[in-house]
Amino acid sequence: MGLPTGALSTGRPSRRARICYSAARVLVEPPIRRYLTSERDKPVSDRLSFLGRGVRNLSRLQRVRPFRGFRFDRHTTGAVTVETVRAPGCVAPMSDGVVLYFHGGGFFCGNLDSHLHVVARIARLTNLPVVHVDYRQHPEVAIDMSIQDCVDAYRWLLEEGVSPTRVVVAGDSAGGFLAFATLIAGQRNGLAVPAGVIGISPLLELDSLARKSHENFRRDPFGVASALPLIVECVHPAQADVDDLSPLNADLKTLPPALIIVAESEVLRCDVERMCEGLTAAGRQCTVQSWPHQLHAFPALLPFLPESRAVFESMTTFIETCLANSSPSSSMGVG
Repeated sequence: MGLPTGALSTGRPSRRARICYSAARVLVEPPIRRYLTSERDKPVSDRLSFLGRGVRNLSRLQRVRPFRGFRFDRHTTGAVTVETVRAPGCVAPMSDGVVLYFHGGGFFCGNLDSHLHVVARIARLTNLPVVHVDYRQHPEVAIDMSIQDCVDAYRWLLEEGVSPTRVVVAGDSAGGFLAFATLIAGQRNGLAVPAGVIGISPLLELDSLARKSHENFRRDPFGVASALPLIVECVHPAQADVDDLSPLNADLKTLPPALIIVAESEVLRCDVERMCEGLTAAGRQCTVQSWPHQLHAFPALLPFLPESRAVFESMTTFIETCLANSSPSSSMGVG
């Protein structure tokens, strides 16, 4: 399976991107594979919990960075905390337009701190408030409750008086999964779809069967192919069918315009290709950008790359277009 018709494959990678890519093949993928697959006394679930605590503790250093002029407001709705981030000079109310962002981290290690630089950049480029969601993760909850937290955050926005036509939902990696899953679960709960959705290297199916036959299964330089089945086994609900939670298996006929960013060699390109084909077959708008010689979720992990800056600029254009084209009559609710 190749890129869907109409997908964009970008040009030659920068020198910095090539260096990071080569380094990841040597320094990142082997340790990840060994840590998760080697025979150890601790089960994988405990290893993920340990790794998650370490990443979250290190992420606190993000708050040390100077975000001069930025405004941060936290609210709690139900079991979830949201942080609204406004760039210097942003005085627009959320009703004028807002980005709802779900951080990545494999459902076990991201938080508001780990992706603060991503949210801040989106806020600065769009001059819109960005609502960052601190959804619960493993080991506290399984994926179904992470999805519920994200739905609750979206519902909170609507209850605050924001029209769904003024919301663009976005996320990277596991957060990309949650972005699409939130739209689908939200509709099942009677919530209207937002103006658009963005996925950066999104996981879109929990079952790894299709990925095993993809050309990138053994090519992925970041170890995602090896890690994903083990992570999903730990974080999915024990009594739930993973197919029922996967956005790829849902009815896609009412989803809004989608922009999906993916690294050309990562294994999740399989998910992206299939989602784009599904959305196109359902008559929905989907734009895919496939970036050669890049790593999984590179705009979030390597924001200093020129390619990452280009991605954020294209996201900004997409957000502006979605909000400009939206109107109250364009939202599609259910029930």
